[in-house]
Amino acid sequence: MEETRIRDRRLGATRAHIAETALELFVSQGYAETTIDQIAAAAHVGRRTIFRHFATKAAILFDRLVVRREILIQRLRQRPASEPPLVSLHAVMRQLCDQGYDRRVLGQIRSVIAAEPRLAGEELWAGVRAFESELVATVARRRGQRKPSLESHALTLMAVSWFVTAAHVYVTERSRSLLECFDEAVATCVQASEDGLGSARLTSSASRARRSPAPTARSTAAS
Repeated sequence: MEETRIRDRRLGATRAHIAETALELFVSQGYAETTIDQIAAAAHVGRRTIFRHFATKAAILFDRLVVRREILIQRLRQRPASEPPLVSLHAVMRQLCDQGYDRRVLGQIRSVIAAEPRLAGEELWAGVRAFESELVATVARRRGQRKPSLESHALTLMAVSWFVTAAHVYVTERSRSLLECFDEAVATCVQASEDGLGSARLTSSASRARRSPAPTARSTAAS
C-alpha cells in the first residue's frame, strides 16, 4: 500500500511538472507554436511520458482544472452513503471553492485562451461535459442505481451550475473569493426557487383541482 502511494505521488508530481512547464511555453511562445517535443525537452522527460499522462496538448493546458475535478469526485465517493445527494454535492463543491485556484495559473490559462478562443469552445466545454457525466454516474452509484435516474441528473446538473456560475464570476471579478461567489450563487438559487417555484406549485395544484371532476353522489356513496 505504501509503495502504491509513493508511486502515485511520483506520477502526480511528474504530471504537474509537465503541465506547469507546458503552460509557461504556451504563454511565452504561443499555444499553436509549442510542440510536444519542446514540452518534453523543457520538462526533461520523453514523449512517451507526456502521452502516458495526457492524450492531447489541450489536455495539458487544462490539467490544473481537471485535477481539481478529480479530487472533487473522489471526495464525493467518500461522503456518507446515507447523505442526501444534493447535500453531498454541495459539501464537496464548497470544499473545492474554499481551497480556491491559483490566480497566477488561471491568468496564464486565460491568456492562452484569449489567443486561441477555439480552445474554450472545444476542449474546455468538452471537459465540463465529461465532468458532469462522471458526477452523475457517481451520484447514481451512491444511490444504488444501475442507470442514472432523471433525479440524479437533475440534482447533479443543478449543483454543477452553482460551481460554474461561481467560477465565472470569480474569474471576471478578481476582488471576490471563489467561496464567496459559490455561497452567493447557491443562496440566490435556493431563494429564487422558494419564492418563484413555491407560488408556481400552488397555482399548478389549484389549477389541477379546478380541472378535476367533482365527486358524484354514486361515487361518494361507494366510498
